Amino acid sequence: WSYTKMARRAQDWATVAVAAIAERSNGSIGKASIGLTNMGATPLRAAAAEAAIAGGESIEDASAFASDDTEPSSDQMASADFRRHLARVLTRRALEEAVAR
Repeated sequence: WSYTKMARRAQDWATVAVAAIAERSNGSIGKASIGLTNMGATPLRAAAAEAAIAGGESIEDASAFASDDTEPSSDQMASADFRRHLARVLTRRALEEAVAR
């Protein structure tokens, strides 16, 4: 498992946060569950990234799908495009950390 977030200060609400659980199978990830916060009106699952992992994609390739089907808002903390970028980067980091545990 792993939880990672990007915030301006440690006590701030997350600009984007990712929670990931990865199950290893034969030296690779067999299944992953990925949750995103601040990528829509409510917390979301990164279903496309989860499906890519289940389909045998690498962590890096699967992370590219993390922002699919999201509708992040733009505000003074970050634009919607920057939040999509953060979701992909933080998903990769969360999955790598989850696998390493």
